[in-house]
This record gives sequence, C-alpha cells and structure tokens, in this order.
Amino acid sequence: MQPDVGVENEAASDLQRITIMLRDYRTIAGDNPIGSNAEIMQALSGDNPRQAKILPEDLPLNSSGELVDRWGTPYFFHQLSRNSMEIRSAGADRRMWTRDDIFTR
Repeated sequence: MQPDVGVENEAASDLQRITIMLRDYRTIAGDNPIGSNAEIMQALSGDNPRQAKILPEDLPLNSSGELVDRWGTPYFFHQLSRNSMEIRSAGADRRMWTRDDIFTR
C-alpha cells in the first residue's frame, strides 16, 4: 500500500503548527511544558504560572484531554531539553514506533 503523500504533508504541517505553539509557550513561560500529553495540553490551555492560553480551540483533543493526530491517535511528547521537544504522530497505522511515524524535534 502506497502512503498518501497529501495526508503525510498535512500531518507534517500539523507538527509544525504544534512546534510553533510550543515555541510560543516557551517564550512566555521560559521553558517547555512537562508531563503527559494531557498535562501538556492543560498547561497550554492556561494551567501554567502565567495563565497563558496558547492552545487554539480548533486543535482536536480526545475525551482524555490529549491532543490527537489526523488518525485520532494521541501525539507522543518527549522533552529533550528545556528548549527542545520531540513530537511524534503514530501515522496512518495508528501504532507508535513504526516506519510510518511522523515526527519532529
């Protein structure tokens, strides 16, 4: 099965948008939000020392408050440093750590 390049490009654009959102948070708070996906979304929603609301309302959250990718799978966030965060989408197969994952650092 051939990958859908259009959807993959859209998923990469989604990651870029999330990266910019995290950059904006760092500008306000001084470093990356920490914790699970849901905890990071809470911080971006205003549960942070500055009460800054960075999370746009149009980004999809599941019933657990996790940011999900185009396939409905929660993103994986891994803080690499106070200024660097890996963000990973499981891709079309909805399984993390496989060849179709889309990620950025």
